[in-house]
Amino acid sequence: MKKYLASLSVAMALFGCATDPNSPDYPISQSDVQAETFTYIGLGSDKAELWKRARNYIATAYGDSKAVLRVEDESGGTLIGKGLIRWKMLTTPLSSYCYSEYDIRFVAKDSKARLQLELLPGVPAISECLGWRLPSKYGYEQILSSFSVMSEQLESNLRGEGKLDTMKNF
Repeated sequence: MKKYLASLSVAMALFGCATDPNSPDYPISQSDVQAETFTYIGLGSDKAELWKRARNYIATAYGDSKAVLRVEDESGGTLIGKGLIRWKMLTTPLSSYCYSEYDIRFVAKDSKARLQLELLPGVPAISECLGWRLPSKYGYEQILSSFSVMSEQLESNLRGEGKLDTMKNF
């Protein structure tokens, strides 16, 4: 009986942590999702060159720009697409990985550019987390960190420095 009560207590404690809205394992709400905007200035190249560098970065990072980009407007300096990002659901070591989609919007002007990344609600077919339309707080922190890394890599490429790691974890 003591073992049963001890097991029940542990299960209740774990369940309580998982349902606590302040827990990092609790899902975020749509109001928590904000578009991440990165602005690059003093790039020293014209709009056409910056657009080409961004398109080449996306093609190299994702393996194929056609799979990611839906709009490629060189004269307007615009790239619009959709990406897929991986995140770990819970803070526990055995937690599964989930996937979410995000919008990509890039605009180039002479010597400056802007990138906007925004998480989309929903569950992509590839995701193991079928009940999670949005990530956990822990997962969202991982996504925001990945967005920052993507931005840093893109900026490096826009500046002509060419530092690029493929997006195996994105």
